[in-house]
Amino acid sequence: MLLKATWSDEAEDLSNLGIDIYMYIFENNPHVRTLFPKIHQHWENWRSSKEVEMQGYLFATTLARVIENIDNIELTRPFLYKIGARHVAYAKRGFRRNYWEMFQDGMACVMTNRIFNSFNCHLDRVQKNDAVATWKKLAVFVINNLKEGFDSASAIAK
Repeated sequence: MLLKATWSDEAEDLSNLGIDIYMYIFENNPHVRTLFPKIHQHWENWRSSKEVEMQGYLFATTLARVIENIDNIELTRPFLYKIGARHVAYAKRGFRRNYWEMFQDGMACVMTNRIFNSFNCHLDRVQKNDAVATWKKLAVFVINNLKEGFDSASAIAK
């Protein structure tokens, strides 16, 4: 209930959520931006590039699919696994398994800020704290499944 209460499927909200997550990652780990050549090419203006908007939207729609299936979350495991497996191709650019932790941190941080600063004024403080804890658990679920896919594909690629 708390996940759905703190979620918006509107395209603009999804785009902003994804951008905020990538902003968190790039600002806290600037070297990661080099893994995204189409974003990195904008150097100083990367924040306003269409490429970061698209990348953010893609990540947010992944979360949207998980939220859509929250009542039967096991259905999302193969979906997340495949996404994780596809990221083995980015290892040539420097992507490493531990980079998933940045996404987990970014999701937790961005959702915490949204819950306490912009969304759902109808939730009391205890509900907001519970929502944050639930989002952190969901972030762990998502990232663990991405890692599983990445690890399996990495083992096959060797």
